[in-house]
Amino acid sequence: MKKSALLPITLIVFIDVLGFTVVIPLLPFYAQSLGASPAAVGALIATYAVFALFTGPLLGRASDRFGRKPVLLFSQAGSLLGFVMLAIAPSLTWLFIGRALDGLSAGNLLAARAYISDVTPPKDRSAAFGLIAAAFGFGYLVGPAGSSLLSVFGPHTPLWTAAALAATSIVVTMLMLPSTRPTATAAPPIRTAELIATPGVAPRLAQWFAFLAAFGMFTSGFALFSERRFTWNGAPFGAVEVGFALAWLGALGLVVQLLVLRRLVDRCGEAQVVRIGFAVAAAGYAVLAVAQDLPLLVIALSLSGIATSLLRPALLGLISNAVPATRQGMVFGVTQSLQAITLIVSPLAAGALIHVGWLTSWALGCSAILIAGMFAGPKHP
Repeated sequence: MKKSALLPITLIVFIDVLGFTVVIPLLPFYAQSLGASPAAVGALIATYAVFALFTGPLLGRASDRFGRKPVLLFSQAGSLLGFVMLAIAPSLTWLFIGRALDGLSAGNLLAARAYISDVTPPKDRSAAFGLIAAAFGFGYLVGPAGSSLLSVFGPHTPLWTAAALAATSIVVTMLMLPSTRPTATAAPPIRTAELIATPGVAPRLAQWFAFLAAFGMFTSGFALFSERRFTWNGAPFGAVEVGFALAWLGALGLVVQLLVLRRLVDRCGEAQVVRIGFAVAAAGYAVLAVAQDLPLLVIALSLSGIATSLLRPALLGLISNAVPATRQGMVFGVTQSLQAITLIVSPLAAGALIHVGWLTSWALGCSAILIAGMFAGPKHP
């Protein structure tokens, strides 16, 4: 494993996730201040995914042909422009435009994952994805907490901070990230359906879709769910409380990725880790459905946070190892499209359920999706 190449990409992912998570706790409340209903908040979050649905496969193929670094830079520039649009937005329409711009360039993570596949052998790939997931978890620890603190100075402060982080990511990519050699030029083009038909790929993509659908429903609905279900010092949960709750998820993710994942994969194998992750996450969301006080909320978040930290890198490792080196960008483009679909459907579903007051059904829906995902994997991995 080329550690000199992994360290810059890990830093880049951390900065990108940090900017993203600074915005997450704020966006629903910021949109409501501009006149958005809960359903409109769901639509706003889904806007990003509508555009990412179409650009993901294109950017994945482009990264196979031209290299990962140019796609990363293009994606980071789009994020910068999108965050600036959010920060200067005088109306709800501008928020939708900003999210659309970010979605059009949504290739950060797919290019980073393909880059990891370029510089790591298959046997080390899950560990490498675990390192990236640790950066992701650390971003979830620092970003929401930072958003909570920055929100004290007004809603625009976290948004400008996110824009500054996107600019920093561009600089780090340009100066620190070595270029990887494109490989797809040596491979004949194939259709996406042919790639999915590769043995072992379709069931893992189905599990990836289920994981993202449940996670998307959770992340897009948690702020509004918490506002209606929990109180702190006699007042409903707001941006500060939601930010610290999500930061707890990030802290758990960091511990799991750095101290647990590698040992669990070595002992049980990736397929078994995936099964465990689905079961624990489903249990966490089921607890959340009945939670009425803070202790149960902490238990629910702990279970789901630990499971998510296991599922993401283990699934990515299984998917990456199922396709040849010349198709890494392409397969991660497919995962990006699946993620985009869930980011369209999940926020809309979450917003609609919470809008009519079906808070318990929202959490149980997350749990049911994960149970379905657990049974979608290969019968004999």
